[in-house]
Amino acid sequence: MTDVFISYANEDRSRVQPIAEALVRQGFSVWWDRKIVAGQQFDQAIEQALDTAKCVVVCWSMHSIGSEWVKNEAAAGAERNALVPLFLDDVRLPLEFRRRQTVSLVGWNSDEAHPGFAGLCEGIRAVLLGTSTPSESKGVDSSGRPHDDGAVSPARGAAGQPRRSWLNAIIAGIVILAIGIGGFIAYQRSEDSDRRTSDGRVAKLSAQPVTAQIVVEGITRSHGVFTPSGDVLAMEHGVDTDRRRGVEVVWQADGQTRRSAAIVAKRAALADGVVLLKLRSAPGQRYPFPVRIAATLQPGEPVQRYLSDSDRAPGTVKQLFGEMTVHGNDGPVKVNRLLITTQIAGPGDSGAPVLDARGNIVGLVYGASQTETVSIMIEDVKASFSEAFN
Repeated sequence: MTDVFISYANEDRSRVQPIAEALVRQGFSVWWDRKIVAGQQFDQAIEQALDTAKCVVVCWSMHSIGSEWVKNEAAAGAERNALVPLFLDDVRLPLEFRRRQTVSLVGWNSDEAHPGFAGLCEGIRAVLLGTSTPSESKGVDSSGRPHDDGAVSPARGAAGQPRRSWLNAIIAGIVILAIGIGGFIAYQRSEDSDRRTSDGRVAKLSAQPVTAQIVVEGITRSHGVFTPSGDVLAMEHGVDTDRRRGVEVVWQADGQTRRSAAIVAKRAALADGVVLLKLRSAPGQRYPFPVRIAATLQPGEPVQRYLSDSDRAPGTVKQLFGEMTVHGNDGPVKVNRLLITTQIAGPGDSGAPVLDARGNIVGLVYGASQTETVSIMIEDVKASFSEAFN
């Protein structure tokens, strides 16, 4: 499930990209790229991303106020009280959205200390914590145009005091304290479980992702990784579904080799080429799936392709949000939002998880050359198969 879905007009793509990247640096997972690759249905892919996002950020501009796509996406966000709107231009909003808290990023120069951007982050966090309220903002005047203050302002009563009661404030404080305590405990557990070798690789963790071999007609074609629900994420080109061959999943559990026939249950809407395999013989347990959003990685940071404790190919992050053209049955297809790393992968490595230095999954191997490996970012995979992580 993605934190933020950004709704915008295609003409504003170059202005929206810095906003999306800045939100990622703030720690949010973001879906914003309308480049749906070949084989996907445009409206279905966007609808699924919109439905699974926790927050909808709509970018109002001279182009978007006339876009039915944007207005429909904004209405969907407003309907579930998950809408955080912003101004890219000084425009008059559609009538139904004029009483919404709106921040102004008119003329924004990518300064993350800007009050408008700070207000945007504040609004998103409020939605994620479930404390947002659909109310009129000082950022929008009665004509639906932005004020100069830029930041989101809470709705106020006649005396100028916030409408939030003291009880709501106490509840919000308890929630924040609980999150902080939970995060500290999780961090401590992670610290205690990490053991690194001399070259910086993770030697052992208490909760490892469980990888599996994808076997077609007795030959290992690729790899996959178990989800918490007991299904397996794999690459479609390794499964080879077009030839209707039988698929078998083989993995290690409790020191024993286990195997099960499997079928393709679902294809990804947002991560082209990834499929969800459902096993005929259920494994009967939940598997660890520690995830780190790939967009929070930094170039040069260590990563490793993970197949087993004894087989970890090291490398470093080379590029985020990369693109690659592949040649499919219907001709060249451009795949975007890729994680590009320097570790070397070989035949059959497709679908294997890529881990950061703490053992969190950041991507699934898509393809490789002699000098680099390209992976599908894990947040796109999770957004496509959110039901497998419940």
